[in-house]
Amino acid sequence: MDSIVNVTNSIADSSNIDLAADLIYDLSLKEKFEEGLRYSDSIIHISQQIKYDKGVGKLYNEKANIYNQTDQLFEALRCYDQAFLYYGRINYTRGLAITQNNKAVIEQRLGNAEKSLIHLLEAHSYYEELKDSLKLATTINNIGNVYAHLKNFEPAKKYYRQSLELKKKTGSNTVGSTLHNIAIIYIKENKLDSALYFSNKSLEMNKKENYSYGIAESYSALGRISFIKKDYQKAKKYYESALFIGGKVAYKERLIRTKLSLGEIAINTQKFEEAENYISSAKEESEKMNSTPLLLNSYDLYAVLDSARGDFLNAYKWQKQYKDLYQKHTLKETTQQIDIVKSRLENEKKQQASLDKQKREKQEAKEELFKQKIYTYLAIAAFIVAFIFIIGIIKARIQRAKYIKKLNQSNQVKNKLFSIVSHDLKNEIHGLDKTLNLLKDDVISETEFKEIIPILANSTHQTSILLNNLLNWSKSQMKELKATPKDFDFTEIINDKIVFFTSRASQKGVKLINNITDFTKVFADKDMCTIVAQNIIANAVKFCKAGDSLTINKKEQKDSVSIYFKDTGVGIPKENITKLFSDITLTTKGTNNESGTGLGLKICNELILLNHGTLEVESKLGQGSTFCIRLPKHHTS
Repeated sequence: MDSIVNVTNSIADSSNIDLAADLIYDLSLKEKFEEGLRYSDSIIHISQQIKYDKGVGKLYNEKANIYNQTDQLFEALRCYDQAFLYYGRINYTRGLAITQNNKAVIEQRLGNAEKSLIHLLEAHSYYEELKDSLKLATTINNIGNVYAHLKNFEPAKKYYRQSLELKKKTGSNTVGSTLHNIAIIYIKENKLDSALYFSNKSLEMNKKENYSYGIAESYSALGRISFIKKDYQKAKKYYESALFIGGKVAYKERLIRTKLSLGEIAINTQKFEEAENYISSAKEESEKMNSTPLLLNSYDLYAVLDSARGDFLNAYKWQKQYKDLYQKHTLKETTQQIDIVKSRLENEKKQQASLDKQKREKQEAKEELFKQKIYTYLAIAAFIVAFIFIIGIIKARIQRAKYIKKLNQSNQVKNKLFSIVSHDLKNEIHGLDKTLNLLKDDVISETEFKEIIPILANSTHQTSILLNNLLNWSKSQMKELKATPKDFDFTEIINDKIVFFTSRASQKGVKLINNITDFTKVFADKDMCTIVAQNIIANAVKFCKAGDSLTINKKEQKDSVSIYFKDTGVGIPKENITKLFSDITLTTKGTNNESGTGLGLKICNELILLNHGTLEVESKLGQGSTFCIRLPKHHTS
């Protein structure tokens, strides 16, 4: 630490900055990540002051590597983008290649395989230009990794073999790792004999290369093969070897995954206490690393363990922790992805602004020279040209402001969509998926599953309404909703929806009363009216308690028909009635804690207005609410 302080205090030229970058790299190897980040920020500032772009790029790259090691992947991407920007200014090919390779690794970890492949192909072209066969072999190996992630195994094996040939020609000491990658492909294809052959070859080569991490990886692959073959004793032996070797090289993520594998073996051999020890240790280390994927694996395996022991209540608690962490992680990723896009747009704007400034400066210099060389008459002409040019800039800025405003509106719609999909829609679907997996894995019996079918049906129903509202709201925001009115009988909609909601209302003890029995002809868009009726009835049931009721009546006027939905539920506070149809998102939990998006009634109002009708509401807190749909009568020619 003293050495880097001395370098920081005495930086005067590029050589000291390069030395500082190497010292930050050493700090990351010693897992002194906070110190590394702190010093990298101060040295980046100094490098920018002396305009040493190569040094700034290298420092951002090292800073990104620290974020990568600490699983802060989106921060790592931001820093790699900055490194690429500074390397690009001086056309530093090797730096550009390194950065593209690093970005590819991050994108693959984030599950963005296509983006990863694009970065790798660019890195490939840079290394070809440099004629660096060793780095080219690594890049080709990484391309194979992307295809393997996409489960496109034949191209993956092709690239791994190309990488293998190059590594052998260049005398690389990572031949064993590529052999291991091929073995993993064969494991995924369930071609265990081939997988065993390449795993043994990988182990042999890694031992020859004295590559401890590779040896641990090979033992893990052999353990996985034995596990699939249900030879649990041999699998345990291999995983214990991987754990022992991995402990020496202190690669924490691999150690944790090995412990989880040993825990899984212990569950299958009904050594539950041993399984709990492994899983508990893995969970604690995952928390220290702040690694969400490893924590999710730990929670999932805990649920399997408790299910195997017959403790279904604890298994459910672990599944709930899994679901809560998964949702939190997904929301964080969504927010960070939006931040990355914004950051990249800002960088592009800055570059464009710099180019615009340079163009303006050149143009102004030419105009000034022009003014000095010609007579007064031409000077007046130059003034007119300059005036027109300024008007053009003003118009362009006004137009750009309009585009920016339109883009901000679009971003608001997108952010709202992300929020609803991340919280509400994904929550319902994920819950249904986990419940079905319980049945699939024989964790719960068919009898127990039948008992929760009403809950699943309610969840599916809620998701259907949510999805309809979400799609119509997004269309309305984009001004794409258009009504197609025609004559139809509104009574048909009421009858269908009464049947649709009968089961759900019965579960809550809510009575549905339909007093509309004769034809009710209206002139409107039937699909839109169906959505409105469904939302109003759903809201009524949502805010009614056991013993309450919903009564549907109609009243015909000369040119219109009014449909009344009167419930005896909890009612709406007076201050909230004016917010129901406004742009303010108002969400309230139902009497059984049902959730919603706050979009339903806003969409209903927009749909009715598109059909030249009105939607009105009257309510008293504690006494119930009445919603009235007023639509034009059937069309007369």
